[in-house]
Amino acid sequence: MKTLYSAFFCSFLASACSSSPPVQTDRDVAFSCANGDNISVRFSLVNETAVLTRNDGSIELQQQPSGSGFMYSNSSSTIRGKGDELTVTIGRMPPIQCKAK
Repeated sequence: MKTLYSAFFCSFLASACSSSPPVQTDRDVAFSCANGDNISVRFSLVNETAVLTRNDGSIELQQQPSGSGFMYSNSSSTIRGKGDELTVTIGRMPPIQCKAK
């Protein structure tokens, strides 16, 4: 009987260790903006980057320190957000306010 319990316990441990969920490394989020634009952002936790897709063009941004929420930027474009809110700044254009769909 002890052998049966030992075998059951070992098989239980083995299945518990092998059934952990995979770690999600990328996350795609679609946004609707106040100016009528629909944009998407692919956040990559591993690379600490975000790829902003707008009007069939893509911009890769590097994660930046942020006191609250998140911020990604390159030399001319920045996205900042908290919760489901996002502000997109591209060059000298006025900031675009967006909300996750």
